[in-house]
Amino acid sequence: MKPCVAALSIDAIENCGAEPGPIDAVPAFSVRSTDVALGEGRLELVSPLGHDSAVQRYIERRGEGFYTLALEVENLDAALRELIERGIRVSEPVESAPGERSAFITMAATRGLSIQLVETAASREARAQNPVVEEEAEQFAPQHAPRDLTPDEWSDVE
Repeated sequence: MKPCVAALSIDAIENCGAEPGPIDAVPAFSVRSTDVALGEGRLELVSPLGHDSAVQRYIERRGEGFYTLALEVENLDAALRELIERGIRVSEPVESAPGERSAFITMAATRGLSIQLVETAASREARAQNPVVEEEAEQFAPQHAPRDLTPDEWSDVE
C-alpha cells in the first residue's frame, strides 16, 4: 500500500526536510513522480506535467493534498474482472512504470477516494512460478475489454 499526494510542485517537499528519491516523468499519467521515505513505507508525490492532465484537474477541483491510494495486487486482470463483474467501473490497465501495470477504480464507486491497483513484475514472476494459481486466475482473465474508462477519465466523479 502506498499513499500518494498531489502537489503543483514536487520540489517543495525539500522545504519540509524530506529527502525525495529520483524524480521521474510518468507519461502514462502526465505526471512527475517521486517517492519519499515514510517510516518503513513510502509516500509518493506527484505533480502535473502539463495543464491537461487528470492530476491538474484534481488539484483545480480539490486543491493539493491526498490524491490516491495504490494497492499492489497479484493479478491485475483477475482483480479488474472481479470488479467489473460487481458492476464497478475501472480504467484500462496501462504500463505505469517499467515492469509495472496499473488501473484505477472510478472515484464515483469509492465515494471520491482514488484507488489505483498495481501489478509489479515480481508478482507476475511469482504467478508464473506457481502454475496452479495461474490456471485459477485464467478463469478471471478478460475475454474482451469491458472497461469503459481511459486513464484520463478515471478521476471524473459521476
